[in-house]
Amino acid sequence: MAVCTVVMAVLTGVLLQRLLYYREQAELAAVEQLAGVLRSALVLKIGQLQARGKEAEIPSLIGKNPIDWLAEKPRNYAGEYFAPTPAQVGPGNWYFDRKSKTLVYLISGEKKFPHGTAKRINFKVEFTRLPTIPAKQSGTSETRTVALTQVNS
Repeated sequence: MAVCTVVMAVLTGVLLQRLLYYREQAELAAVEQLAGVLRSALVLKIGQLQARGKEAEIPSLIGKNPIDWLAEKPRNYAGEYFAPTPAQVGPGNWYFDRKSKTLVYLISGEKKFPHGTAKRINFKVEFTRLPTIPAKQSGTSETRTVALTQVNS
């Protein structure tokens, strides 16, 4: 009976550890999924501006809140803040920091994500340089665009 109890306790411990691991992976997948949706929304916004002949307005997208481009805000979006307190935005929620112009996701608990342990994941709409074409003529301008990129906190 004691051996069965010990075996059951060990199996229960392993099961709980795996469940926590899969919960962490699901949270990371949800963050990556929303970042992909936001990148697609940005591409659509840029395409709309180009179709209307308003390419000059594309740089005005820099520093904007990408959540505003979605038809429906995520349930765990807390809003826009200037340096919010932990009481205003809890773990597992998104918010837009107006001061740094970044979209921030607060990680639930002490999760281990790639590149070490982080408590938040930051995204920002900023200029990026497109890859250069090797056969490009000299003297032609560098191609730059606006993109949603993950930035360090």
